[in-house]
Amino acid sequence: MHVFLTIDVECYSGDYEAEVYGDGLGLPFILDACRRHQHRATFFVEALGATKWGDVGVRRICRDLKEQQQDIQLHIHPSVAKVEGLIDCLDRFCVLDEEMQEHLLRVGGTILKSCGVSAISAFRAGDLAANDVTLLAMGRAGITIGSNRDLDGKCSIRSKLNHFFPVVNDISIREGQMDLPITVMRSPFSFMDGAVRHFEVSALGTAEMMNGLRQLKRAGYATATILTHPGEFFRKVNGRYVPVQKNCRRWEALLKFLSQEPCMTVSCVSECEKIMPFRDKIVVPGVPSGTVKSGPRIPMFNPLYSLVRMAQQSRHRLWAWQAGVRP
Repeated sequence: MHVFLTIDVECYSGDYEAEVYGDGLGLPFILDACRRHQHRATFFVEALGATKWGDVGVRRICRDLKEQQQDIQLHIHPSVAKVEGLIDCLDRFCVLDEEMQEHLLRVGGTILKSCGVSAISAFRAGDLAANDVTLLAMGRAGITIGSNRDLDGKCSIRSKLNHFFPVVNDISIREGQMDLPITVMRSPFSFMDGAVRHFEVSALGTAEMMNGLRQLKRAGYATATILTHPGEFFRKVNGRYVPVQKNCRRWEALLKFLSQEPCMTVSCVSECEKIMPFRDKIVVPGVPSGTVKSGPRIPMFNPLYSLVRMAQQSRHRLWAWQAGVRP
């Protein structure tokens, strides 16, 4: 099974130190852990902030990622863009018409290339707010890989492509466009979590993630995609940056686990077409070519591990409340 570590690198205020770097506790921490465990991740870098605040922040991010030989792909939040003809869309990429979506993709791609990124092959919309029009715009802009699905309706309410592809909750392809969803599993405590919970570092405990990945492998999944953000690893308390310990421990433990698990390979999103050389839909063993398949069953997290995570989250919320910061 191929595991994709994906990091959305974004800034809403123009203060990249406060939202991305955190005095070394954000993006540098992620990169240092990847280097020590010898993993390449995919960093979806928000590019359109450069149209509003200049390209210094985006250029610094791309330089740091290139130095570590990480995979850089395109991320867009329309709310931070200063682009002629773009009206307020409440940060929802999917409500824009095809022409504007394509234009923003091209502008974002040009910005990243001006920052030294050699090629853009993948796109993730802010809040995964992509739709079928986005797939057309991506094709016209020369982008063939997306990561814009997430069945976690509690967190990713803007995802509009969840059932558009033939395989749900795993890599799939339709009409020349490939998509990697953020992986979900069923929660044993749906009254608290919702029906499913996605693989985000701040959302799952260490044991949940490791046991969950093993369950997905046994269930026949070809891929698992994990999400995180630099801002998940630090907070600013009383004027100084401090680490979010639970998320730092989870990231370190996850990377160590993936280094030692022989049946799992950490891959970059840009490598998807090499890993899965198909064109119409995912190849599922035992299923005739051209058959639409809903995908492997969605396993359930171990209830004990979920309870441990809930206890961790409660302690973290108490710490955040005492420190006067967001959880």
